[in-house]
Amino acid sequence: MAFTTLIIDDSPPTRKIISHHFSKAGYVVVGEAGNGAEGLRLFRERQPNVVTLDLIMPEVEGVSSIETLQAMKKAQGDHLIIIVSAVPFERTREECLRAGVLDYIIKPFNQYSFEPVRVKLARVFHLPIGSSAGH
Repeated sequence: MAFTTLIIDDSPPTRKIISHHFSKAGYVVVGEAGNGAEGLRLFRERQPNVVTLDLIMPEVEGVSSIETLQAMKKAQGDHLIIIVSAVPFERTREECLRAGVLDYIIKPFNQYSFEPVRVKLARVFHLPIGSSAGH
């Protein structure tokens, strides 16, 4: 079974990097969104297993990143949310973790920052730690 990922970030280069690392780990990227409103639409349509969400994005259609996070947390399903943000504050990280996100990655997103999250995802999805998500 292949696990799916939705990437929500207003930076196209960052989306490309996140997509690369998830794809390399065996996840199928089912969508990319440049803002929370677009991300929520794709989230509802595609029902991904994992969502990465940037906290600092322009509000579009009255939807902020925090509102996107809250709407996804209220939705039914077994999806996991990973925050990928330039906000380095421990208090923000702790608040997000208390809100139920799987992890909080401080940008830049790279193999080094992704590896602990990849291991957590492997444990959640009952995959061997060295295994990719699609195999």
